[in-house]
Amino acid sequence: MPALTVWCYGTPLGATAGSVRLRRLEDARALEVIDAIVVSWAPGAHRPRVTRLWPPAEVSPREPSVLVALLRTALRASHDGKALPPDVADRLSATGLDPVILEEVTAHLAPRTSALMVLSGAADLSVVVPAVRQRIVSGEVTLLRADLPADGPERLRTAVGLEPRRPID
Repeated sequence: MPALTVWCYGTPLGATAGSVRLRRLEDARALEVIDAIVVSWAPGAHRPRVTRLWPPAEVSPREPSVLVALLRTALRASHDGKALPPDVADRLSATGLDPVILEEVTAHLAPRTSALMVLSGAADLSVVVPAVRQRIVSGEVTLLRADLPADGPERLRTAVGLEPRRPID
């Protein structure tokens, strides 16, 4: 089942460390990563820095990131101090994603924090959950998760204004 998972860290480098754990989970075939980004907000910076992790350039062609588009949408609304515009909230609701999760993500993003956002497909939760829970118990990370329907990732692409994926020849 596809899911949007956001690991929110209380330090600017926490999400980078989380991306190493994510890579290990993917290497162990415990998780199918569709898209992933690290959002880090260094002290003194005026806005967070976004680094795209997936898909690796050597594996597949570069496509616009659905997570970058989703984050921009959420940050734009939160920067203005408003909730998501009703049309955007409606489009996101149609994907199976509760727009409230985006408000929670932006509430966690502040100077000296970071987040790892992951759009995933199939996952072996018996492996993934303990790997993530270990950090939650230690207080290093807050986990936000939204399950999506089978076609959720494609619906999400459309909801944030991206073209549907083209099959790789």
